[in-house]
This record gives sequence, structure tokens and C-alpha cells, in this order.
Amino acid sequence: MGLSIHDVAREASLSCETILEVLTSPSALEPEVVRFVMQTIRKSGYLDTFSRWKNRDERASIAILTSVLDSASTMEIFRGIDRVMQSLGLNASTVIFPTRFSPVIREDLLETLLRFRMVNAVLTVNLTPSVEAVEKYNKVGKPLILLQTSVPGAQSVLLENQKGMSIAINYLFRAGHRRIGLINGPTSGREPGAVPSERLMGYVNTLQRLGLEFEQSLVYEARDYFSEDGTKGFEYFYGLDELPDAVICASGDMSALGFIDAARQKGLRIPDDIAVMGYDDLPVARLVHPGLTTIRQRLMLAGAGSVILALESAVNGPGENLVIMPELIERGSA
Repeated sequence: MGLSIHDVAREASLSCETILEVLTSPSALEPEVVRFVMQTIRKSGYLDTFSRWKNRDERASIAILTSVLDSASTMEIFRGIDRVMQSLGLNASTVIFPTRFSPVIREDLLETLLRFRMVNAVLTVNLTPSVEAVEKYNKVGKPLILLQTSVPGAQSVLLENQKGMSIAINYLFRAGHRRIGLINGPTSGREPGAVPSERLMGYVNTLQRLGLEFEQSLVYEARDYFSEDGTKGFEYFYGLDELPDAVICASGDMSALGFIDAARQKGLRIPDDIAVMGYDDLPVARLVHPGLTTIRQRLMLAGAGSVILALESAVNGPGENLVIMPELIERGSA
């Protein structure tokens, strides 16, 4: 049995997120923290968990299933996967399989990869495998790690979407906003559906806790997660009798940037006429003017954590879930 990242976090009296940050983006932390975590990792023997993949005799092969390859948020996840493999010095490779939003393709790929012995583990990004698929993987002992979703019997990396929405709405409420609009991702009709549903639930529940009335007209469901979806969201809200005070683009930072661009073309000032929040904290969020206030999902950490759970599971068997907590990043747009 090898150690897990949870063991290292307990030994260091730090969060798993901090351990992952050291392994993926140490320059963002204080040097003393980085040194302490690396010393803990070395002294604990945690690196021995991955020893079979730290030489040229054996390569770890990880299959990744995702609906889309070209979204900015998915690329952040892939960056985290690549960085942690480099940081741990793993002789590892990944193979990416697009499911094209099809549950049939998803289940067929899972069935094929289950029998493919050269694949050590399978990761799914924003997909919800069937309970039957999870049971098959558990039966043969092949790790199946779900990122952003959960299924009974499966190990997951979760990003606390309801908490993220609560943080966003509470921030806008404290700033004096009362008519808070939502641009959400697609909640039905195709995968992925779990994340938008969780964010919508967080939006509704937080409004109720704050004593704000839920108005269906203040919710726009985007078709996708790109800037043009934010543009269409702005057109929807602009067509209402009254603009909201603020809008949370839970469909991601790129849609928030599309919303802001469309608002400016109509002569609106951000945030004076309408405050805008994103969701992700992609690198571009800090480069625009005004900078985009957003909820940081820590997608790189989620990607890195999914690989670590997968390889730990290949050595130790199924372990604990990993929860990545969101945080508010305040800039100029709200």
C-alpha cells in the first residue's frame, strides 16, 4: 500500500488543494510553503506510491473521456494533468477520447477501455457514466475517476458548484445588487448536464436564503460555453423591460467576456450600468479591462487531482474523493 494525497495533507496539516498547488503552480505560493510541502512529500515516502511509473520500464497510460476538446476550461484541466505528471516525474501518457455529447459513445468507449489492458486508468470530464459501467470497473479493479460528477461506487473530483454560486450571489448582494441575472450552461438535452443543474440549484437556494424572489425571466440558458453564448445572453436580457443589476455568467468566463463586449456595443458601462461576473478564472480573465470578477474553479488542480487519484487507486484500490473548493476573485467588472 502506498500513501495518498490525503495522507500527505494530514501530515502537513494543509489542504489537498495546497499540495496540488505546490505540484502544479508553486510560483503562486510563498516559497516557505513550497519548501515545507516538498519536504513533507519526500520524508513521508509519498513518491514511492508512483515508483513503478518513475522509470522507463513501465509507462502509465491514462484515457480521458470528454465531450469537448476546444473549450478553454477543458484546456485548463489538461494543463493540470500535464503539469502534475511532470512534477512527479512520471513516465506517463494520456489519450483523449471525445464523446461528442453522446451517452451511447460514452458507454461504448468505457466498455472498450475496460478491456484494454494497456490503459491503467480512465478519467471522465463532466460526464456521468452509468451505474453499470462503474460496477464493471470496480469488479475488475480498473480505476475510473469522475471529474465534476458523482455516481454511487465511483471515486470523484468535485468542484462544489453550489458553493461557488453562493459565493458569487452573496458578493453581489453585499455590493447592493438585488436583481441578479444568471446565464447558465445547458441543463438538459445533452451532456454535460450535472454542472449547470448544480449551479442553478445554488443560484435558487442562495436567493431564497437572502430573501430575494426568484424570477424565471432572469435566467437564460446558454447553448454552450463560448463568447457568442454570452453575446446571445446579453441580447436576451437587453430585450427585457428592465435590465438586471448584475449578471453571473455561470456558463464560464468566455461567455462573460462575450456579454461584456455586447453590452459595450450598446453603450453600457461595466460595472456602472450592469455588473458582470464570470465563472472559471481562466488566464484571460485578468488580461481584459476591466478585469473580470469571477469564481475561481481551480481547474488545473482538478485535472492534477484526477490523475493523482487514478494512479493512487491503481496502487491502493479506491480511496477518498477529492473536493476542490471555489474562491472569489475580485477585479473590476463587478
